Amino acid sequence: MSAFPADRSVLVVGDYFVDLVFAGLPRWPQPGEEVFGSQTSSLAGGAFTHQRALHRLGVPTQWAAQLGSDPYSRLVLDTAQAEELDTASYLVHARAVRNVSVAISHAGERGFVSFKEPLAPREVADVIVAQRPACVLIAELLSGRRLDALVSAARQVGATVFMDCQHTEATLDDPAITNALQAVDVFAPNAAEARRLTRCDDLDDALSRLARLTPTVVIKNGSRGALAAASARREAATAPPVDVADTIGAGDCFDAGFVAGHLFGLDLANSLSLATLCGALSVTGHGGAAAPTLAQVAEHAPGLVPWATA
Repeated sequence: MSAFPADRSVLVVGDYFVDLVFAGLPRWPQPGEEVFGSQTSSLAGGAFTHQRALHRLGVPTQWAAQLGSDPYSRLVLDTAQAEELDTASYLVHARAVRNVSVAISHAGERGFVSFKEPLAPREVADVIVAQRPACVLIAELLSGRRLDALVSAARQVGATVFMDCQHTEATLDDPAITNALQAVDVFAPNAAEARRLTRCDDLDDALSRLARLTPTVVIKNGSRGALAAASARREAATAPPVDVADTIGAGDCFDAGFVAGHLFGLDLANSLSLATLCGALSVTGHGGAAAPTLAQVAEHAPGLVPWATA
């Protein structure tokens, strides 16, 4: 149970993926080599992980998903039903929408080989206006006309815009990227993404450069925790020690924790600590399926989830 305010809802924007996860590898495969893992699973992932992680924290959440008639989409729909997620904003096409990643996890790192069905991005401005969320969570770095329409709709309903990064070869040398970061309220890359975007080897320098563009910047740094900047304020959080099974989906669960804390009114330090704890707890299972519940977070740090009830 939770007492999270019903009017502080989240709309997730982003594509689903089904993660075919291979773990327990003795080493990374070399070209021409076949390596066998000791564990495998097929799990709903991508932006679905954000919705599930937020839902488990008690945050009212919808997802502007695009799914199809294929088995991968069916797996996501079945998982959403089992999790009792709100599917009212799902768009299900009468055709295949196959988004799949082969995810390899070894020694605390992961790599992906992915396929995404050619499909026009979903226009979500009307969904934002209709749903009137308190926060729009974008699961990847967007720019240009698509982001402009999304941000305009969010401003119309007074929603905060939170944007993750995901892998990109773009840098701040591209004016479209700097414009995108100036348009959103919170930007949350991981350490590698922040360094690549800014061309800064030092993470503090990367944080400072990004903070000149976006009001709040959060950098996920794996087992080292996280850094954040808002105006002149700087915060850091340490990740608790956990037994790592798989890091896939940890960043998405981190995002959910930060957004939940931010929407409830926690300050930057506590929102960052909550996010770091959610990310850490999620790596104890595979593919984001171990996204922590509100009860699990409250057991570790009840002060970080004041909306939890007995």
